[in-house]
Amino acid sequence: MILAALAAAALAASPPSDAAPPNGSATVAPLTVRALPPGTPPAATVEVPTDDTQMGQWASIWPADAYKEHLAGHVVLSCDIDVHGLAEWCQVASERPAGKGFGAAALELRPTFKVKPATGPDGAPIEAVMNIAVEFKPPLDNVNSGAMGGGGSTEGGMSRGVGGTAVSFGGPALMRRPVSMLNNPVWASTVGYDDVRRAYPAKGQGAEGYAVAHCEVARNGSLSGCQAIKEDPDNRGFGLAAIKLASRFRVARPWTTAPDHGDVWVDIPFRFLPPGAPDDRTVNAPYWIAGFNPDQALKVFPAEAAAQGLTTGSGVARCQVAADGALTDCAPERADPEGLGFSEAAAKLVSTMRMNPWTSDGRPVDGAMVTVSVRLNLKPES
Repeated sequence: MILAALAAAALAASPPSDAAPPNGSATVAPLTVRALPPGTPPAATVEVPTDDTQMGQWASIWPADAYKEHLAGHVVLSCDIDVHGLAEWCQVASERPAGKGFGAAALELRPTFKVKPATGPDGAPIEAVMNIAVEFKPPLDNVNSGAMGGGGSTEGGMSRGVGGTAVSFGGPALMRRPVSMLNNPVWASTVGYDDVRRAYPAKGQGAEGYAVAHCEVARNGSLSGCQAIKEDPDNRGFGLAAIKLASRFRVARPWTTAPDHGDVWVDIPFRFLPPGAPDDRTVNAPYWIAGFNPDQALKVFPAEAAAQGLTTGSGVARCQVAADGALTDCAPERADPEGLGFSEAAAKLVSTMRMNPWTSDGRPVDGAMVTVSVRLNLKPES
C-alpha cells in the first residue's frame, strides 16, 4: 500500500494560556527543544517522495504551492529523541527555500520518524536532541498531481485544506484529493494501557513494535478509513493492531472542522511493548490542554516565604494521570528554596491541570506518572 499526503500549511495547536494578574503569577516550566550548535550533522535523513518508486508504506507531506512549482526542499529539524528513537517534539532549525512551507510540512511527518537513539557511557539508550534532515524530492513530470489549490499560512496544528493535503493509494500515477491534516490533535477519548497491552499481535515475536495509523476524522470526532503508513518491524501485525485501536479514538469536536470545511485526517502513533517487558510509565513530554487559573497563584503563594521578603520560588509536584489526562494524587517533591512550601503550592496548582490523553510517542497516559515544575511569582518578572 502506498499513501501520499501533500500538506499546504499548519495551524498551531497550543495549550490555552491566561494572562497573569498584575501582582502575581505562576508558570509551568515550558517544554523546549535545546538548540544544537550550527553545523551539527543530522543523525538521520528522511526522503519525502512524490511518486510510487518507494516500496512499502510511506507518507508524503508536501506544501501545495511548492509541489505545483516542482520545487525541491531541504529542512533540518531539531528533535527531542527519546530512548526508543521516537521524536517526542521537534522544531525547525533551518529550511530552504524559505517561505515555501517546507518546514511546516516536515513537522507534520514527525510521527513517522524512528531513528537509532543516542547512547550513554554504558551503551544504554538515552534521550537526546538530534538533528533530522528532511529532503523533499520534486514531483516527476509524469505524476498526476490532481487538482491542487493554493497554499496558506505555515503557522502550526491543522493543515489548511485549501487544496493543500492530498491522499493517494497505489497506482503508477498518484491521484490526489485535498484534505486537511491535524497536527497535535486534542483527543476526546482514546484507548487505555490495558487495551494496548492486549493488542500486541501474535506475530510480534517478542519485538517492540511501532506503527502509525492515518485516519479520516468525522464531524462527530470518530475515525474511519484508517491505513497503516508506518510499521516497524514490518509484517509482524503492528500496523493492523494500530488500525484496530485507532478506530476507537475520538477527536475533540472543536478540531473536527477544517478551515474550508473539507476532509480532515489525522496520524496516530502507537508503540507496542512485548508481553512481560518492563515499562516506565512516565510521561516525559506532556501536551497540556488545560492549565490552572493564574489567580490561584496568589492564594497558594507560601505565606512564610512572603514574610521573609521572597517574591519568587519554584516547586515540583509528581502526579498520577487519569484516563482523561487529569492529574490526581499530586505529591510535593523538591523546591527552590526548600522548606518554605513552594512544592506544596505547586501540588495544589497542578492538580487542576489536564494533558492530552495520548502521548506524542504513541502511548496512553492512564496510570502513568508525570513530574511538573511550577514557578510562583508574587510580583511580575521584569
